[in-house]
Amino acid sequence: MNVGNGPEDLSYFEDRFLYHLVDIAGDRPMGHLDGVLAENVAARLASDTGVLEGLAENDGEPASPPRDVVSGTVKELETEGLLTVPVSDKMSQYLRPTKEGRRRVVQWREEWNRQQNMQDRTVQRLILQELERQWRADPEMYKFGSILDVETFCEANDIEHTVYLANAHRLVDQGKVGTPSIAGAGPDSGFMHITESGRRSLEVVESTSRPQRNEQEAWVQVARLRRRLQIAERDLPSLVADQELRQRCEDLLVADAHYDRVIREACVILEDRVRKAIGVGKSSYGVSLMEKAFGKDGLLKLSNEGPEQIGAMQIYRGVMAFFRNTAGHNLIDSYDQDDALRFVVLVDLLLKTMDEALIDLAKQSDA
Repeated sequence: MNVGNGPEDLSYFEDRFLYHLVDIAGDRPMGHLDGVLAENVAARLASDTGVLEGLAENDGEPASPPRDVVSGTVKELETEGLLTVPVSDKMSQYLRPTKEGRRRVVQWREEWNRQQNMQDRTVQRLILQELERQWRADPEMYKFGSILDVETFCEANDIEHTVYLANAHRLVDQGKVGTPSIAGAGPDSGFMHITESGRRSLEVVESTSRPQRNEQEAWVQVARLRRRLQIAERDLPSLVADQELRQRCEDLLVADAHYDRVIREACVILEDRVRKAIGVGKSSYGVSLMEKAFGKDGLLKLSNEGPEQIGAMQIYRGVMAFFRNTAGHNLIDSYDQDDALRFVVLVDLLLKTMDEALIDLAKQSDA
């Protein structure tokens, strides 16, 4: 289950569809013929940022999902037992979430709340720690000289400005942080100081909750990884030119774990492409396939120099021997997301090199 802080972090269209269906249906009981119009869920999805990337806008408004996309989504969720279709006709389709569908959405919400609470506790602790440091540096005048550099603080701790403000104001409301009686003082400007109540609460946290702090530090790391992943998703088309490779591996790359699946899928794509290039059947695969394609008498010539051609063959052969065979016959948990992305980029280069060899071969045939 890939969750973050809200429905926008759900990876799959079907999950977002289910979330909005349950959200619209609410907790009210539904009769045998009662339900939510599929078109209403589609309209909600149209305003869900990022879920419909690539769909054209209509007069400045987000485009709704095509009818066949909605129908396919409904069918899949119905097959999984997450919704039912009590009434259906050609013009409209009524949907009703099942108990299991509602339970799944409740799980997502509980996880989002847990992560949000963890985030808030972490941010508040970091604010108090920085203000306590300034109190220790000047216990006599800290109320007048204590100031938190908001921009630097947020950047150093990878905290969004709005998240900082919400938690800093909360600390002020709780009496754990005070502000001097000067114009403009407060969380927005950073002119504030820790109070005795704030120091006591910080002492309690630091003396009794080391395991919890480990969890909070893990949240900070997760937040950073999520941002790195968002950057990777934006840059993926520039890193991986081959469309089939990108489409088949992208959803696996953004998963939470099990990145050996990326290795297997990329190797299958490379193997299938080489097999088609030299016109052999599925009985040829793996190391022997690469030797047949790129060997001394192979059809795919990557260099006119014998040693270079052998070197190229060994690269393709090595991918099959080391990556394909290992991942194809074993479950490997040692690959992380960076490893998987690097491997996909490598396979993309191998596919590009092979395609260029095919172009040269076609030119020679025409001549």
